[in-house]
Amino acid sequence: MKKLIVLALFAFAVSNTATAQIELKINPLGLLYSSPDIVAEYLVNEDIGVELGIGLVYGSYGNDIFQQDLTRSGFSLLVAAKYYFSPDDGCDKFYAGLYLRPRTVSYNDDDNGGIDEGFKRSAIGVGLITGYKWVGARRITFEIGVGLGRALGEKNTYNDNTSTYDFPDFGIDGFGRLSVGYRFSDGS
Repeated sequence: MKKLIVLALFAFAVSNTATAQIELKINPLGLLYSSPDIVAEYLVNEDIGVELGIGLVYGSYGNDIFQQDLTRSGFSLLVAAKYYFSPDDGCDKFYAGLYLRPRTVSYNDDDNGGIDEGFKRSAIGVGLITGYKWVGARRITFEIGVGLGRALGEKNTYNDNTSTYDFPDFGIDGFGRLSVGYRFSDGS
């Protein structure tokens, strides 16, 4: 994680500040599923973008099989470096890159039935990201993409403090993206 942060800071430092542009994006479908995310992308040059984002998770989580009624709350962070192939308007069209995504979600038991069935799940996802971005005439952006990688250090810690379950390090980490945003310019 430290290496990726250093890489992002280096990219910011060596970029040409006269053409600095930043995009702010939101995933509107995430609002429907109680898991919105907001991402800022710094356009280093015509071909390279660096993203920093935060995602939230909230709401109820029910399981009809085991008759559980849990509420969830948590967050994820996203750091991604993207390379755009043959962009027209700078950092647009098809891209591929790498991402790092630490995440944690707590599930809490609300029925107060004497047994706390809640737990906390955490992991760090590392993988590849790919997608396509369109930039409109008024700097409105539309992006669709996916990320797929490995979930490292994934574990469940149960609220009753009786056990912790460490998942094997071959767990899958993945996410989808359908975002709408706006490209800000420095005015030059």
